[in-house]
Amino acid sequence: MNPDRGRSRAPTFVLVKKIIYILYSIEVGALLLWLPWLRFWENNYLLYQYPQILPVVSNPFFKGFVLGLGIVNILLGIQEIANVRRLLRHNNFSR
Repeated sequence: MNPDRGRSRAPTFVLVKKIIYILYSIEVGALLLWLPWLRFWENNYLLYQYPQILPVVSNPFFKGFVLGLGIVNILLGIQEIANVRRLLRHNNFSR
């Protein structure tokens, strides 16, 4: 039995999880950044079922709030990129 075999897989798995999180954060951030300004935002099934929330959803302040959440998600993705680069530099993943 080789005790190093389990150790070499664990950091790779952590790296893959971090990359998936980065992609998810940036994708959700981009979606939240642009979705409130598209026509779909005010013409969708949810608003047809509950028209009383249309004034809230179409409010520019609410759209700005959603846009801000998108910016936060993108910044989290960028911060995680920096963390992964630091992790790669310190742990020498690229052998």
